Amino acid sequence: KSIAVLPFLNLSADKNDEYLSDGMTEELLNVLTKVKSLRVPGRSSSFAFKGKNEEDIFRKVGEQLHVNAVLEGSVRKAGDKLRITAQLINVADGFHLWSETYDGDMKDILAFQGDVARRVVQALQVQLGVDEARALTKKPTENPEAHRLYLLGRFHFAKGTFPSYADAIQFFNQAIQLDPTYALAYCGLADAYGFIGGIVIPGKEAWAKEKELAQKALALDPNLAEAHFSLGLALASSFN
Repeated sequence: KSIAVLPFLNLSADKNDEYLSDGMTEELLNVLTKVKSLRVPGRSSSFAFKGKNEEDIFRKVGEQLHVNAVLEGSVRKAGDKLRITAQLINVADGFHLWSETYDGDMKDILAFQGDVARRVVQALQVQLGVDEARALTKKPTENPEAHRLYLLGRFHFAKGTFPSYADAIQFFNQAIQLDPTYALAYCGLADAYGFIGGIVIPGKEAWAKEKELAQKALALDPNLAEAHFSLGLALASSFN
């Protein structure tokens, strides 16, 4: 079983809300990757197709990423109201395997995200172990505003410029202020400090901070893959 998660479209009137559609894509990628019997191409592979909508796009995705299904969708935000659409498509014939529209408020985004992941796994007829089933239902935070700020942080971090890293640090810190137990936000903060080390602030100072934050994330959630990854980056940085 294999699936590619294409970047969700931002259908909001405000183009600055693109962080929500990109964030939904990344979060679904991260959750589905936790299903051991499901092969999911990573972020760089998926985002290479961002903005591409040619007629045979699903066939191209299937051929280039070697997957047999594609998940695509859209996010529309109007004030506090949110509409998310998601559809799972069989690459072989272009037919829908599953589709759904979710209407609610911004506070519902984590519940929508979890339901999409569960429904995709069901449609692909993937058998889940106990830990995998738990991973699909687990919320990284119970605070929707902290999650929104985390998505903003990841969105700016992905831009890959030093001003955007500074913005990312600001949003990750705000997320942590709202939820001091939000392990993913500590991971994002650790990663950002790792990238500015030796350029914006002294390397030794930045990389010590990176390691401290990654260890904090790991202490909060010892099974969080992103925390192990952040700590690995921090340890690698300290050797440079």
